[in-house]
Amino acid sequence: MIHSRRFNLVCWSLVVSLVVFGCQPNFQTPSSLSGKSEKTAGSASAGAVHREYNDAARFIAGMQPEPGSALADQSARPEWIKYAASFDKNWIKLDKTRMEPMRKWASEELHPGSSVVFYPFSGPDFLYAVTFFPKANAYILVALEPVGTSPDFQQMSPDSMDQFFATVDRSLDSLLSFSFFKTNNMKVDVKQDLEGTLPILMLFLVRTGNRVDDVKPVEIDGEGNIVAAGSAKLAAGVRSANGVDIVFKSADGPQRHLYYFSVNLQNDYLKKSAFKSYMTKFSGVNTYLKSASYLMHKEYFSTVRSAILDRSALLVQDDSGIPYGLIKADKWDVSLYGVYSSPIDMFKEHREADLSDAYKEPNRAKPLPFGIGYNWRAGQSNLLVARKKAGT
Repeated sequence: MIHSRRFNLVCWSLVVSLVVFGCQPNFQTPSSLSGKSEKTAGSASAGAVHREYNDAARFIAGMQPEPGSALADQSARPEWIKYAASFDKNWIKLDKTRMEPMRKWASEELHPGSSVVFYPFSGPDFLYAVTFFPKANAYILVALEPVGTSPDFQQMSPDSMDQFFATVDRSLDSLLSFSFFKTNNMKVDVKQDLEGTLPILMLFLVRTGNRVDDVKPVEIDGEGNIVAAGSAKLAAGVRSANGVDIVFKSADGPQRHLYYFSVNLQNDYLKKSAFKSYMTKFSGVNTYLKSASYLMHKEYFSTVRSAILDRSALLVQDDSGIPYGLIKADKWDVSLYGVYSSPIDMFKEHREADLSDAYKEPNRAKPLPFGIGYNWRAGQSNLLVARKKAGT
């Protein structure tokens, strides 16, 4: 179970979401599973609703089943009732004490609007993306972990079900306590025991007030388009990028998309991957980077780094993202928040002297009233917000 002690330690990260100055996202997203040409993100008409996905998502999230749910009997089990009561109590407390103040801060300071959010090195961390970019038309999450499948709880034994929920607890522990997924948790709990990210993505969707309407396996073809899984046409030597399109909606909005792709973003892999072509279709996206292991400080992640700098209208990151010196003043208006001294010991070789100097400039950095990233405690964290200048 996720005990109240853990929730008392939670420090959520904050992502900035701003209206992009006249820049509209321009890349293709699937409105069907036909594999044909698709519509622009956010423009698709209402699609099908398959309630079994929402029923499963609510069950994973410890939320009471809706009338007619096929999982009503499983939800009557004493073990699930205990899990749900603990999860629900602590989630409500967390929302009031942590997430509500952050939403208020974002709405007053950042004025988030509709956009497309690109979140590489994310793992299944939809929670942070939707909390601080609540009105995005589409979210694109990318990480190494496989997609997996929606659990079939009707075929699951009681012991297996208990083990499943214990694994959900364990996999969420570090994110809820420290604001990031631990690598070991991702390798063992998410990749092996949960068999992928989909259960956690579904949990976060319904716990943040959304309904899961459909879950579609997808992939990227050789031209960088999202198509139905198994339909991609690829040139010799080009790998497809496997993913999922989760169609969802809030109570008062249209259907939107959460895409998750399992992709290695290292240069040598990207040059043979259709995902590289997919990134060339981005235009004016909002990019978010958190707890990214300082990978883009290394030249062998320069391809994704360049795509972000070239294709983003807004970049929000902690210091583990793109090096400060590469965010040029002639192209970006940069705001700094919080404090910066040094990365944690594991990444101390990535300390940036120029970023440290920038934080020392009088009145340069604004307060950051929350914790984020590896230095997750409030008062020790930093955030950089960069807005692309007009005409660059």
